[in-house]
Amino acid sequence: MNRRETQKIDQKTGRAINRQMILNIIRRSDGLSRADIAAQTGLSAAVVGFVIRELLDEGYLVEEKPRDSRSGRRPVPLRLNENGHLAIGLKISSRRLDCLLTDIAMGSLDRLSIDLPDGNPATVVAHARQIVDEVVSRQKGPRRPILGVGLSLPARVDPDEGICIRSHRLGWRDVPIGPMMREALNLPVFIEDDTLAYGLAHALFGIGQNLGSFCALAVGEGIGCASIIDGQVWRGSLGNAGKVGHVFHQDGGPFCECGRRGCLQTFYAATALEERWSKEGRKSSLCEALQNADQEAQALVAEAGAVIGRYLANWVTVVDPELIVLGGESTAFGEAFLVPMQAALDHFYYREQGPRIVPDDTSFYWTAGAAAVAIQHVFKDPYPTS
Repeated sequence: MNRRETQKIDQKTGRAINRQMILNIIRRSDGLSRADIAAQTGLSAAVVGFVIRELLDEGYLVEEKPRDSRSGRRPVPLRLNENGHLAIGLKISSRRLDCLLTDIAMGSLDRLSIDLPDGNPATVVAHARQIVDEVVSRQKGPRRPILGVGLSLPARVDPDEGICIRSHRLGWRDVPIGPMMREALNLPVFIEDDTLAYGLAHALFGIGQNLGSFCALAVGEGIGCASIIDGQVWRGSLGNAGKVGHVFHQDGGPFCECGRRGCLQTFYAATALEERWSKEGRKSSLCEALQNADQEAQALVAEAGAVIGRYLANWVTVVDPELIVLGGESTAFGEAFLVPMQAALDHFYYREQGPRIVPDDTSFYWTAGAAAVAIQHVFKDPYPTS
């Protein structure tokens, strides 16, 4: 490679990094002027102006009305263009498919859910095509460009090849679900583990939007923990990072979906707690019992919260997050679950107090996580440092 070719590559790389830097600063703001962006990035006014023009032309940004100024030209704030590009999120569960249509700022525009007759990949793809076509066709006004489709599923995945390597819950192994969806939808398709996608959604536009490092703990059918470190989702070497539910808890415990016995989630996942409660022949659900201040129900979820909090203390000692977002069906257990978890985390953490646990009792960020898998490619640093 000669010097001229090397210079072209360096210039292209520099432009890409500047572009991502500016997009991410605007993403985290309520509107910034060109001068604000230059001051925050250290880039020259000329470079900022060039990148902004490019992003305006491509429909990623929009200019707002000029703000009042005491002297000189009035600054023109720039925001993400919520009337521009679209993204589609598909969250695949064992017997359900959730679809969310969003703008580039992950604002919800439409959503649909359908039950799946079976978990066969071909069935999932056929229903995905049906639900995506319906969501897109319901949009009014000029046709807007679609960035792509993000898939989230409870699985170990190869995001580069779009392959579901293994999903115990879906019963899939080495399924090329990404290419299958791409062929059916005729759109770019990106895939990710559902807990990591959930953490990504919070990193882009949720509770962790302005945090460098945080964790997203999901306690539902299983137990998983996405770690966002220096703004990057930590996947691990094989995409297995955060499978907290599969840490060993007790000899001779119930069989886990992974084939082993004694995994933490077989004792304390939300669905496991519901099953333990119903096996006693009780007529009310665990959540109903908690609402009625049933002492046995409170003791059961307090035990779960305390045990998970103890394991969480070990986890956060390693990754050092600023806070922990708690999501999944377990948020319905309320303070009876959360307070013992925070207390155990604080007690077993090596410092005086552990990071704060913040509950997310909405379902939005789960489906939005799928859309975020597509949206992230607009904001992703092509050369991350971590």
